[in-house]
Parts: sequence; structure tokens; C-alpha cells
Amino acid sequence: MGNYDLSRPVVARVREAADAVQVIGEVVTLRKSGRNWTGLCPFHGEKTPSFSVSREKGTYYCFGCKKGGDVIDFVMEIERLDFAEAVERLADRFGVELPAASEHARKRRDEAEVLRDVMEAAQALFLRRASLDRPRAFLERRGVTLEAAADFGLGYAPAEWRALYDELHHKFPERSMIAAGLVIEGEGGRCYDRFRDRVTIPIRAIRGNLIAFGGRTVGDDTPKYLNSPETALFAKSQVLYALDRAARAFAKSDRAIVVEGYFDCLALHLAGFTETVATLGTSLSEHHARELARKVPRVVVCFDGDAAGRTAAVTAVRTLLAADLDVAVLLLPEGEDPDDVVRRAGATAFAGLVDGALPVGEFLVGQLGRGRQERRDNLLRVLEIADACPNPVRRYALREALAQAAGVPTEQLGAVASPRVLAADSAAVSFLPPGESALLRAILLDLPREERGAAVAAVPVAALDHPATILIIKCLSERVERGAPLEISDLASEIDDREVRRILAALEHEVPPTGVEHLKLIMRGLCEKQRQKRLADLSLEIARAERQNEPERLAQLLHEKSALIRKTTRS
Repeated sequence: MGNYDLSRPVVARVREAADAVQVIGEVVTLRKSGRNWTGLCPFHGEKTPSFSVSREKGTYYCFGCKKGGDVIDFVMEIERLDFAEAVERLADRFGVELPAASEHARKRRDEAEVLRDVMEAAQALFLRRASLDRPRAFLERRGVTLEAAADFGLGYAPAEWRALYDELHHKFPERSMIAAGLVIEGEGGRCYDRFRDRVTIPIRAIRGNLIAFGGRTVGDDTPKYLNSPETALFAKSQVLYALDRAARAFAKSDRAIVVEGYFDCLALHLAGFTETVATLGTSLSEHHARELARKVPRVVVCFDGDAAGRTAAVTAVRTLLAADLDVAVLLLPEGEDPDDVVRRAGATAFAGLVDGALPVGEFLVGQLGRGRQERRDNLLRVLEIADACPNPVRRYALREALAQAAGVPTEQLGAVASPRVLAADSAAVSFLPPGESALLRAILLDLPREERGAAVAAVPVAALDHPATILIIKCLSERVERGAPLEISDLASEIDDREVRRILAALEHEVPPTGVEHLKLIMRGLCEKQRQKRLADLSLEIARAERQNEPERLAQLLHEKSALIRKTTRS
């Protein structure tokens, strides 16, 4: 794979040529039903057909299990192929000639293959030395048997400066060992090993391919932990340690436990908490959160019990809330980490701690402080964390808990959009707020084509809740600027996220039509929501300006609030 140019225009040609009914009809017995085709869903057992295919839009959607997308997504899902494999298979079937990949792309692919070979060769050498006395004694002190170490691929890099280099340089070019992050080029061009006298921990991508190493010093060297540098295979902000293993446990546990360290993660896996993953010495990133949100509905954050760990937990909570995950926080005793606790207390006791983790509302209230004045002073800061959550119901509950804890009337924090304004005519798409799914349905399907551009321009984006809605509106705005048509079939080629393409499919198959009056009501509600949010922010800023005796700032804020109230009254 990787031999072809799979840029967006090329993929769009494949999507246009591939007949969704023909492709899906080879797997599902389809019958014509109005404009669409229906059948029994191939992704879950059912006796009554709830699976719908649109030949016109090139989409499929199941009303039962909520799987959906375009014809490429179907081939990926049903045949367990990656994106490139699915595109190439469809192109071959429907006679679409794929242009050869650029020379640069072919070169990058070949270089990546060499790096993978170098990494696997290094892993084989590290594994051979894992049973030496020095690493074995260290692992035993950490409660890791040689059998467990072998299962997780733990190895050992000896203390010599060039042990790995001397073993590999006969097989691989020096530049490849440097590019893989295994050796460092020093002054004078002489190379030496990056990992020395360290237990090595293989870091694997979700599919299990080796992409980097972590190294824990066995002696007193600093830093205690050392990771591979960023390479063509490895980006720290996009990888969670042990995700390849934990993914197997997510379906049973329906949650993920996130810790900070390799050995914290190892200890929890060995104790039976195989749904555990770890960050790699960096903050939990948006990419990490999105990856978890695709696999589990709930995340338990379990970081070290020191000040740094608690600060990292606050940052992680905001990132996870923004991905619309249900979050709980396990606060460990001061100075202890998950590895210490689970080995001392045992798996049963630790399971009780995880089950008793603080719900996110209680955790955020704890971040306000103790006294009434301290809580009010911290309210804006903590409220910003709660407001990262795109789910309006969850966000309102968090705001209400914070307001009560600070002794501030909830209404001063602003109103969550009225259910009357954003209610849809049916249960529709559970993963989008109903008003937003109705809005997108109107723009992409129900409005006359000549009116869609004006509707996109009128959407108050700051009032939208769901990241997918914001992404779709942004793509639509860009298409309006280019004078391109606003159609679901065209939009799918510009969106890489499979989840968003699933949402686009649902607009066609599940969301009921949005009438003109309903659309006007939604737009008014969004505009009012945007004004109310600003009024709430102004109320808090005014209170702070009064406390801090800032007359000029206070006058400015009062003027803005008065103008906004008059505008609301006139409308």
C-alpha cells in the first residue's frame, strides 16, 4: 500500500464512481424503499430491517446500532481494511485509475519501512538482554516477573556507549539508526546509543506496530525516564502507551483508566485493569481524548498524588470534557502513584478506589477552594473548564454545581439553550444536539440550493456546541467562498474524520426534514444563546471589576452590557 496518490480530488473520484447500492448489496440483501434501499444491518443482529442506503448520496446508516458513513467507510468496516486499502480496492473494482504516488511520497514510505526494520532489530537485541542480572533485579523490585516482562516486551539496553550501534551498523545505514531515534550523532560525527543502562519499554501504535521506546534508568542516571525523540513513526501527542492492549478490554469495561507512567500502567495491567493507558511524559492531548472518545464513553483519570499530578489532572479533565467524555478523577494519597497503591493495597481494594472515583462535578467543585470568597474568585477559571463540554445537559449540570458551591445564582452564569428552541421532531441523532442536527439537515438537504450559502453565513458559530457541527459549518463556509455546491456527497470528500462522515449520513437517513419556520426558530435560539452567554460573562467580569476597584474597566463593561440588553429587548 502507499503506491498511489490518494489526495482528496483522487478519493472524490473513487467515491463518485463507486455505487454504494452495488457494493453494499453484495453483503446485504437490499430492497428498494422510496428513494433509498433497506436491509438487515450487517454490523449487529436484527430481524427487522433498520439499515438504509442512499445511492444518490452514496451513504449508509443503521437506525439500530448507529453505524454509518460513505461507501469507503463501509468497505473499511466490513473488510477490516485501512483507508488506503479500501480506496484502492474500490478504484480497482470500478475502473478508476489511481495516479502513482509522488516520488517524495514513495521515498517517505520506503524510509518508514527501513525505520520499522531498524526498530524491530533493536527490540530483538533489547529482549535478549532482559534476563541479565541487573535489569532482572530492577524489575523484581518493581513487582514485574520475567514472564510479565516478556509479555510486555520489556528489554534492556546495556551501559556501554555503543552496544546497540555496534550490533546494528553492519545491517543498517547510520542515518537510519539516527532517524529512528536509537542513536545520537555527537560532536565530530561519532554516534553513540540513546538508551544506555535502561530497561526498555516498546511503544506500539494501535495496530501493534513498534514505533518508539521508553527507557527507565536502572541506576542513578538522569533523566529517570527517557523517550524516543519525535520521528517519522512517532509523535508523543498522538500515542497512548498500551492502547493496543487496552483496546481489547474497552468493550467489557466500557471505560478507560488513564495514568501518567509506564510502570503505573504495567502494574494496573498486571493487577487485571487491562483497560489502562498512559501518557508519554506529556499532557493528555486533544488527539488522545478524541481517540479515547471513539472507543469508550467514560474515562477515569488516575494521576500521582503530588501537586504536579493534581495540576495535570485538571488539564486532562478539561481536554476530556471537550471530547464529550464522562470523566471521573481518582485522587491518590499525597506522594503515591498508582503503581504504589495497587501493589500495596491489592487489586480488590484498588477496584474499590476506581469505582469510588470523584465524578467530574465534585472534582471541579473541589478546585474552587474552601471559603466563599475564594470560590467566587476561582469561579471564572473553573467555569471555563466546565464550558469546554459540548454536551449542553452535562454542561448545565456542571455550571449549576459550581454556581451553588460559589453561592452565585445559577441564572447569572447564563442560560443553556431552551429545549423548546432546540427540540427536534424526533429522537434523531443522539450524538448531536437535536437543534444542530436539524440545522445541518436544513442546510444540506431541505433548503433550496440557492438559499444554502446565505443560511451558512447566518449561523452564529460561537453558539454551537458539538465539534462536528462546528467542523461541518467551517467546511461549508469554505465551500461557499469557493462557489462550490453544498451537498453531502461533495462534503464527504473534504472530511477525514469517519465519525463526522457518519453524522453526515445520519442527516440523510434519520433526521426528519426541517421546515423553514423551524429553521428560523433554531437560528433565533442560537443568536439568543450567544447573547446570553456574553451577558453571563459580563456579569462575572463586572463583579470582578467592582471587587478590584477598576472604575474605567467597570464603566466599559456596564456600557457593553447595557447595549447588549437593549439589543436583546429590541429583538
